[in-house]
Amino acid sequence: MSNPVLRNMVRKRPLRVPVEVPIGGVDPPHMETGTVGTWRLKLMAERDLTGEYLTLHLGGHRWVKLDMLCQTENPSNEGYVSARAGHRSLEPEPNPAPEKIHDMMKARFRIPEDGIGAGEELEFVLGDTSGGGPGMEASRFSVINAFFALEVEPRPAEMPKAEFNWVGAFILHLLGGPCKTLRALAPSQVRSNSEFSLIVRPQDRWGNISTESPRRLVLGFENGEKEVDVLPEFFNPAGAISLPGIRLADDGVTRIRVEDPDTGIRTTSNPIIVDGSGTNLYWGLIHEHTEISDGSGSLDSCYRNMRYGSRLDFGAASDHDHRFETSDLMWEMTREAARRYYIPGEFTTLLGYEWAKWRRNGDGDRNVYYPHNDGMLYRSETGEYDTPDKLFEVLSQEDALIIPHHTAYEGNFCDWSQHSPEKERLVEIYSVWGSSEMSAAQGNPLPVRFGRDFNPVWVEASGQKPEIAEEPVGFVQNALAKGWRTGFTGGGDMHKSHPGDDVTRGYPPYVYKPGLTGLWSGENTRTSIYIALKARSCYATTGARMILLMTLNGQPMGSELKLGRKQARHIWVDAHGTDGIEMIELVRNNEVILVEDGKGKSDIEFEHHDGDDFGSVAMPPAPWSPNPFIFYYIRVTQVDGEMGWTSPVWIETGGEQD
Repeated sequence: MSNPVLRNMVRKRPLRVPVEVPIGGVDPPHMETGTVGTWRLKLMAERDLTGEYLTLHLGGHRWVKLDMLCQTENPSNEGYVSARAGHRSLEPEPNPAPEKIHDMMKARFRIPEDGIGAGEELEFVLGDTSGGGPGMEASRFSVINAFFALEVEPRPAEMPKAEFNWVGAFILHLLGGPCKTLRALAPSQVRSNSEFSLIVRPQDRWGNISTESPRRLVLGFENGEKEVDVLPEFFNPAGAISLPGIRLADDGVTRIRVEDPDTGIRTTSNPIIVDGSGTNLYWGLIHEHTEISDGSGSLDSCYRNMRYGSRLDFGAASDHDHRFETSDLMWEMTREAARRYYIPGEFTTLLGYEWAKWRRNGDGDRNVYYPHNDGMLYRSETGEYDTPDKLFEVLSQEDALIIPHHTAYEGNFCDWSQHSPEKERLVEIYSVWGSSEMSAAQGNPLPVRFGRDFNPVWVEASGQKPEIAEEPVGFVQNALAKGWRTGFTGGGDMHKSHPGDDVTRGYPPYVYKPGLTGLWSGENTRTSIYIALKARSCYATTGARMILLMTLNGQPMGSELKLGRKQARHIWVDAHGTDGIEMIELVRNNEVILVEDGKGKSDIEFEHHDGDDFGSVAMPPAPWSPNPFIFYYIRVTQVDGEMGWTSPVWIETGGEQD
């Protein structure tokens, strides 16, 4: 059956298309991800057009993110674009060489010497097949209210680089293609015999919610099966299927099997704790960009995808602080969206932004989060707040957390030299950039990589191999060795408003999807979520909703303990995977001291007694730890390559007692 929500999405003017810019028509009015097709764009010129070129942007620009390759040289090849003004064909201007990827995503045509008059119809054919070409491949990411920009070049000298010399815009929906997989998302913790909903995502081959949906689903439980007809009212605001009235009776950890009986496509939900302790496991993603800065999709799309499309319990948009991206008005819009989407007990928002100077001098990129709607935007581009220490100072009297991210990326790394122990309680160890935990040479299977590798079309067009882009000083293990008491989060940074989805960025072997943060908290409110984050009661994953518990002498992840030099250190680990577990590594002071073979089992519990003398294994005093210390954390690797990292537990000596 057709997905009624996606098919009926209303087209609205994107934030970056000014109100005075005319909107043209698109036929057909939507694209399906990754498909090869032909689309006609038509617009009536509202003024006389003079200049050298009429340029159509299909991607590669800060505001236009569809990233579709096009060309105007060979009508028999893929991606051919033709254009006319009235009855005149426009002469194409060939694209530059492939090393300029952004120029491969725009089509340029010469404006006739006598210009183009007001009232003439402009037409562009994307994927023109009249010369024997196969059409054009649509972007692989779904976007509601995406747009192409049409401008006259050259631009006026005084025009900001990021802006357009507008002629018009074309708005369309890029929708998920045919259903190839299912994904089932349940709460990670439910009460026995209490009703909850099961989210089922019909997905295309790229991980987008599909425009197709099963007519019925068979749900498999430990005590039997249940067939459910998929009714129109089951589709939630993001287009995923929300099946109500699910109950689980038996205590313990279980999973729900889901199958489309008409196609045979099947999946299994994330592990679910039935009953359990009074502390709940919540999932969130607090690092994503929207059209406010240099992403695609609106704030509404971002939060809608978080809550409904990916069934997250908490989240935050975190657009850049630069004024040319996030104006004061846009910051107010960000505040208002965080306020509007916060529903205590159901979905928690934090107010956030990215302090991002991009100076590549070791300051790194740091995200700021508030547990309320009144937080200020302290801009990194001003002299007042242009260093981490200045940011720490201005936030010292406020409730705020600061989280560095992609710390080992050579483009804008963190050298760990400036630190606020009170505010920097966490670090984003994984995102679509990869894992900053340690180097590839040390065995990191998900090393950070060069930004161009985000885009598969770049690799395919240029023939260049994906690159590792490590800055060794930025590895998270270096921060831990310097005495930073920092827990771990998993983030997105996708820039596509797909928080928590299965969509990926990159090209083999560096194909990464957004990470997630698992959080142990008493309730789903801003106060509780914020306190749990500050307590580092959380862990990071590569997107898999595995359940991870770790205690040291009964104290949970994120704790700081004082023990005697001869006092026992007892570690307990409980892990429940979304697939079979390959191994669980116990890391002590950045060294693996135990490898538990998972043997492909999905549920593993074990204990380890570390009897090594404190003095023989402790880290020496460090810049951010005046006393010798030991820290432990768990690294989990599943058979399918998904990974997870618990926040560490730290120990200092508290005396000579046994």
